[in-house]
Amino acid sequence: MNRFSFRFRPLVFGLALASLFLGPLSEELGGQELPWLPSGKVRLDFAPTFWTWDSRYGPAPSGSEEVELLGLDLMGNPLGSDILPDLVELENSLGQAMGDPSYRVQLGVSQAYMGKSRLVFPFRLEIGVTDWLTVGAMAPLVRPRTEITFALDADSLSATDGTSPSVFALGSVLSFLDGIRTTLLEAEASHPGDQAVLDTEAYLNALTIAYSHGTFFPVLGSAPGTTLQARLDELRADLLALGVTGMPETVPLAKGYLNEEDFQTFLGSRFMRAFPLENFTTPWALGDVELTANVRLLRGGFEPDSLGLLPGLRYQLGGGFLVRLGTGKQEDPARFFDQDLGDGQLDLEGSVFGLVELGSRFGAWGQARYGVQTEGEIFRRITAPSQTLPNFSRTAPLKWTPGNYLELDLNPRILLTPEISFGVRYHFWSKGEDSYALGAVNPEFQDASELPPADLLNLETEQILQEIGFSATFSTVEAHARGEASMPLYVRATYLHPISGSGGQTPKGGRFQAGLTIFKTFWGRPDPLEAPPSPGR
Repeated sequence: MNRFSFRFRPLVFGLALASLFLGPLSEELGGQELPWLPSGKVRLDFAPTFWTWDSRYGPAPSGSEEVELLGLDLMGNPLGSDILPDLVELENSLGQAMGDPSYRVQLGVSQAYMGKSRLVFPFRLEIGVTDWLTVGAMAPLVRPRTEITFALDADSLSATDGTSPSVFALGSVLSFLDGIRTTLLEAEASHPGDQAVLDTEAYLNALTIAYSHGTFFPVLGSAPGTTLQARLDELRADLLALGVTGMPETVPLAKGYLNEEDFQTFLGSRFMRAFPLENFTTPWALGDVELTANVRLLRGGFEPDSLGLLPGLRYQLGGGFLVRLGTGKQEDPARFFDQDLGDGQLDLEGSVFGLVELGSRFGAWGQARYGVQTEGEIFRRITAPSQTLPNFSRTAPLKWTPGNYLELDLNPRILLTPEISFGVRYHFWSKGEDSYALGAVNPEFQDASELPPADLLNLETEQILQEIGFSATFSTVEAHARGEASMPLYVRATYLHPISGSGGQTPKGGRFQAGLTIFKTFWGRPDPLEAPPSPGR
């Protein structure tokens, strides 16, 4: 499961928050919150989940963890190569032309707000094969949304660069470079090895690279623009002292500073090949399908005495196995801050479930889940987490192995009435670091040696999250067993709130789930009490 906003998916959490109902005093109801059914029983569960966040647990400069806004990924003062890593080559070439290695592209001050959300509609069907074995499948429909508000303030106080003249006036740029090249050929023929000739050649080579970058360039009247022009004037004077004339008079510079529309146009250029920074909602699509098998292992305290009463202490224990198929679509590398619909690789998960009940009012449910995520293939732009807007040339096929994960839940609760319960839930999630390696690159279109190291994507993929939640449930299961309700239904609503986390990219936001479970008996005992889905599903 490839990114935390999907790996730590609302699907798992939404189903993991079901059922805090503490059933009546009977053996049947002792297993009501566990993921198995009596033989011949079918359970259809629908539990939409909404998860929203605009911040994350990220690393502080000191190395500790702190909460930071998602919008920080687009905030620059000035906006430059810290966020757009592929401007480093441009900075190096222009710095060489100016004789100033400290030169940095400055596009202005950028401000941004970003919020993300996921709406998941999981449909789950489970069948009790025997009284101790239940099998099932879950198919989720997923719709992620990303909201982005981006503002760029660029003027002479906050910026030095604008759209390169090679974008809007390529003819004048080529004429300028050809003029230097022609003059340089004459100077090399008459004064080979002269320092003025060598300096002119270095200046020409540096500007050729800078213009061919096709992105940004110093603005007319800016400090770096003035320096480039002054350097041209010096070289012209040096060559003139050698008797060589013909050097161009003026360096083609950017006409003005960027605005927000200019920057969005840049994102769609051949250099970036990306969608604009704007709100977008991914259409409903299938996520990762899950196949499950759960078994009941131990049970105690559910045999009534001669008066028909159960012991004060009751318990059940079981285990499960899950296969999560990579059926969902992965994020679009042309859409910055996109969210996965699915993984594109296989997950294998084992789990242990347990239930303890005390008397008729109190109980606790718990689970432990451990998942192994196998290797898959993915296309992504290779970059460090802080360099959020890499160019298109970094897009490459990758072999990706997500980190294994551990999930723990503890759910004490109280039965308020025979139909209504209230519970408090603690949830812990931990995932190891992802691993990326370069896949099979087509040499006709891409040179693998020019790509950044794939393990840049490993950074900030290890995650830990702790949450606390509150749930309320309503059930007609007992009333149906007594013949007092026409249909056995189970309704619940749950909210989870994060209390701590770490990792760098770990979302911090609330999640809400509302669920409905319907039961049907096809064979087996005539009037069983069907079990709602477990809180960990």
